[in-house]
Amino acid sequence: MSRKAARRREDTDWCILRTSGGRTLNLARSLAEAGFDVWTPQETLSRRVPRKKTVVDREVAILPTFVFARAVHIPELAAALALPVNPHPSFSIFRYLGDIPLLADREIKNLRDVEDAARLRELKKTRNVVPVGTTVTMTEGAFAGLSGVVKKSDGKFALVAFGGAFEVNIASFLIRTDGVQQA
Repeated sequence: MSRKAARRREDTDWCILRTSGGRTLNLARSLAEAGFDVWTPQETLSRRVPRKKTVVDREVAILPTFVFARAVHIPELAAALALPVNPHPSFSIFRYLGDIPLLADREIKNLRDVEDAARLRELKKTRNVVPVGTTVTMTEGAFAGLSGVVKKSDGKFALVAFGGAFEVNIASFLIRTDGVQQA
């Protein structure tokens, strides 16, 4: 059985687009704005500006030169490449042994996990001082969906009372205040 016959294209499959390292994020944005389902792993890095004390946050590609697009878009992407003037940053569709390799969602899961870990690292750096007495609703974690009142907060953690004697110390980056209470 040939490689081509071994795997049929599904709606959830991804193809790989190649571009230069500096164009990776621009290509992903451009294709997304044009209606393509594309993804590239990215993270926010904080860097100090040379010879200054200011720090700037920059979005960077974790895997430069690679953008993943849903395989159902291959004909439209090929048509965009065939245009005399491509409306998107320069790219090519990755080929191997004369065929376009396809990746299933499970095959890029590790890349998504790396991106999620980078996002979590960035979230953990933020300090969120929640005023005492504020009602908060947990949106994620083990207490998702529960509402409670902040008893104590130091910026890194907040002691939240969910009713009665049930009090939990929760990392402040996980806490979102109720919009009604803030207004």
